[in-house]
Amino acid sequence: MIAGISNPRSGHNRRRFAGLAAALAARPQVRHFVTGSAAELPAICAALRDQPVELLAINGGDGAAAAVFAALLDPLPAARRPLLALLPAGTANMTAGDVGIRGSLHGARRRLLGWIDAPEHVPGTVVERAVLRVEAGAGAQRYGMFLGAGLIMAGTEYAHRALHARGLRDDFSLGLGLVRSLWGIARGEAEFRRAQPLSLRLDGGAEREFDAQILAVSTLQRLFLGIRPFWGRESGPLALSLIEAGAPGLLRNFPGLLRGRPGSRVTPEAGYHSHRACALRLRFDGACSLD
Repeated sequence: MIAGISNPRSGHNRRRFAGLAAALAARPQVRHFVTGSAAELPAICAALRDQPVELLAINGGDGAAAAVFAALLDPLPAARRPLLALLPAGTANMTAGDVGIRGSLHGARRRLLGWIDAPEHVPGTVVERAVLRVEAGAGAQRYGMFLGAGLIMAGTEYAHRALHARGLRDDFSLGLGLVRSLWGIARGEAEFRRAQPLSLRLDGGAEREFDAQILAVSTLQRLFLGIRPFWGRESGPLALSLIEAGAPGLLRNFPGLLRGRPGSRVTPEAGYHSHRACALRLRFDGACSLD
């Protein structure tokens, strides 16, 4: 069986959902669920668990994908997990940009429908990635593929407030948010220079304390605009970069950091850290972004 889960209110779906809904309704081999709330997903995924699903299309944004991970992955053994096809139908679409169907939403939908009509012809490459599972205290587990704090949180808040509300989406909006964050650092604006005190432990090693200006953790190989801001050489699916508050030369070093090619002055002694691990433990009191 082929199934699809759509959030018609996600960024790109708001004006373009009707066409896909009609196309899926015309294909009896597809079971299509339309949802407007993450709270509905557990019941939808429970219905899908009752019968084998070969392909599950997620027609929404990064948040919708993370919510489906949470509702579907844990209850199903690996052998029964369906192949996922992520459509870039949200506002930012960073997850879909790395592991989803590439291209515009229109092109991605066309390729998906072609795949449904001729499943023997896979229109692309199947990739496998780990998913972040976040256990926050005694609360429920959450899932995603990117976690950020410090400057990343400030940039995310700015993008939601000043860019997404004006209809700017995808890599363009995230790139503008990054530029605005760097401008805020250069001008010494408190919103973009605030540090996040935290403690960090990698793979059961020693716990270390930091005042982090930037914290990024991801299982994606590329982030928005193709940036790869990780340069750790260990093995493990989790890539982490942490830049301490007051690290010298941040603006000068930033272009190399975004490419994962730090210069000779980017060292742990100077406040620049990047690692790969299988598990990490963070303790901090503050906000973070998880998608």
